[in-house]
Amino acid sequence: MNDLSAIDSAFIGKLNEIILSNLENENFGVQELASKIGMSRFNLNRKLHHIYKKTINQYIREFRLQQAVKMLQQDSVTASEVAFKVGFSSPAYFNTCFSEYFGYPPGELKKRALNSSDEKREELLVNTNLKKQEFLHIGTKSSKKKKKRKIRSVIAFVPVTILIVIVLIYFFNSGFLKNSNHLKSQKKSIAVLPFINDSKDTENVYFINGVMEAILDNLSKVKDLEVRPRTSVEQYRNNSTKTIPQIAKELGVNYIIEGSGQKIGNQVNLYIQLIDVRSDKHLFSNSYNMKLDDIFNLQSEIAIKVASEIQAVITVGEKELIKKPPTTSVAAWEMYSRGFELHNIADFENNIEFDKQAKDYFNRAIQLDSTYAEPYVQLGWIYETYSDLDSAFFFANKALHFDHKNANAYGLLGVLFTEKGISKKAEEAFNLAIQYNPNGSSAYDYLAERYFNKGDSYNAIKNMLKALKLENNSIEKRYNLISLWDSFNSIGLYDEGEKYAEKLIELTGDSTYYYWSLLHVNFNLGKYDSVVKYAHKIYNADSLNLGKLLGLHHSYFLGNTYLNLRDYKEGYRILEKYTKSMKQQNRKIQPDFYLGYIYYKNGRKKEANFHFDGSIKYRLQIIEQNKPTIICSANLGLTFIYAAIGEKEKALKHLRVVNSQPSYLYLCSQISRFKISPMVDCIRNEPEYKEFLKNAESRYLKEHNKVERLLQAEGLLISTNK
Repeated sequence: MNDLSAIDSAFIGKLNEIILSNLENENFGVQELASKIGMSRFNLNRKLHHIYKKTINQYIREFRLQQAVKMLQQDSVTASEVAFKVGFSSPAYFNTCFSEYFGYPPGELKKRALNSSDEKREELLVNTNLKKQEFLHIGTKSSKKKKKRKIRSVIAFVPVTILIVIVLIYFFNSGFLKNSNHLKSQKKSIAVLPFINDSKDTENVYFINGVMEAILDNLSKVKDLEVRPRTSVEQYRNNSTKTIPQIAKELGVNYIIEGSGQKIGNQVNLYIQLIDVRSDKHLFSNSYNMKLDDIFNLQSEIAIKVASEIQAVITVGEKELIKKPPTTSVAAWEMYSRGFELHNIADFENNIEFDKQAKDYFNRAIQLDSTYAEPYVQLGWIYETYSDLDSAFFFANKALHFDHKNANAYGLLGVLFTEKGISKKAEEAFNLAIQYNPNGSSAYDYLAERYFNKGDSYNAIKNMLKALKLENNSIEKRYNLISLWDSFNSIGLYDEGEKYAEKLIELTGDSTYYYWSLLHVNFNLGKYDSVVKYAHKIYNADSLNLGKLLGLHHSYFLGNTYLNLRDYKEGYRILEKYTKSMKQQNRKIQPDFYLGYIYYKNGRKKEANFHFDGSIKYRLQIIEQNKPTIICSANLGLTFIYAAIGEKEKALKHLRVVNSQPSYLYLCSQISRFKISPMVDCIRNEPEYKEFLKNAESRYLKEHNKVERLLQAEGLLISTNK
């Protein structure tokens, strides 16, 4: 602060004072600080960036960490206690932030301080001993002269020998051998940053983006490469603040491709460079000047050259896919590129007008080359977006007729089959999409969903992890983290679930999922006081209760918690808040038998009947529509409803239907609820219910143990909770 002006110094002092007074409040953040200082978020952010080149979030976090250091230097506190004292929502997240900022974990702070003082003492002792030896040598110097002459030649030889050995070791370890193995040992992960349009004509943006997209698409076909999708790199368009190493770290890649260029008439000028981020070395940096007709050859050439430079293995089949021109008409490719750009904007802005314009360009591309597969695929995606599935199927199949190895077309087919409920064909299509584009993160996401619905948690999680590895866009990454959090919790691997909840906190600052993980752990351990505590934290995590957690209102979970703990009055109080909030947001309350039971236990028959009758009607309709297929979930719901209202025989009738089928994979938390739910009190001791519980637990434990064993064997688990 010594370099700051008096005004800036006073301003920073005031900021520090405000943060310090709210240090333990984990919900004190950007908006709260701006409000307290009397500035808009934008102006506060701009001022902090001017003074320290930091965002508001960065400044608050680093201030908390600096206060943590002061506390940790005291003997009486632990790192976990300090984490909460300085406003972190979890010790694990505090540990991560501390390590990233200081370069070592909080537990090492005292040790480092101790080592530092030991080093000073050691230095003092060495200096004292040297002085003592120097004094003793003065008295014996003359008597040793002759002996020194005899060994002088040996002494002179030793440093030379040592020097040669050191040079050789350095040469082999740091030079020749290290350089020759450097690329082989380095992860072959790469990102193609948005290319810069060098033309003053902004109309040219579609062209330069089309070139970038084509190079990225070609690289994605190489299985030996790990390629970040466009959704991940788009955030760095027009970047003027972050360095290449910073971007690479955020994307988790070792190589970056940058490019720029323009099209003037029929002439194309491009500049492409490949950077090895670790060594900050340009593996190649080339300018290309060519006719527009050569653009497809260039796109293939660059992709193959990049793969060669980083020693990625390209199979014969992959090389054929890369070298195959997308169309025989450059003009058709230009029409397609214009349409693709508009379709991306339409997706981002949910703008139907841009999609109409995109359709026009795709149709014009097809008029120029009726065998060009990609425009058919994109038309299919547009029709799928607006729920015209028959048209979408037509265009997907048309694309595959002209290009039977088109990964995008298979991805579209997979989605369409999923929406039609044809699971087997959906799975086949997604696998083919991955075969022809092993870097397509969305195919892994969809495939994970298919596996999870089949009860195959192991393959579901493997595909989710693959998708997460590829996708670094903050929105997609958030969804991936939520899916992994939910999947690990579902199978009872709570430590892993907690890990991904902590990553969500890092990414979004949202602690809802972290508390939900802790709630489940304590629920299964029977620690119900803690369950209520964490349920309240989830409820308070979003004052508007917009339902971040699985799309449902937080009050719903809190009310449900009280139901299972048999505190019906408190459950009703929360339910009233839920009803009021939903009405304020114009959100319709659907029949729900859990809510019906809370009303039932509080003597509110009218409301209870609305929820019970609606829930019964809905489930009976599902059973009727799916005959002769037996729908266990609908029958189990009816079991709970009829048991809750005391109709024991009806409850057992539907439960026998459930028991007649192979046990469904119920979540760990569901099984815990099955054990304690008051709704089934009247059938809890019946043989049918005991059989149901036994089968559910057996199926769950079998899956839990299999998933844990297989993921551990592949090194995909960091921690487990048995």
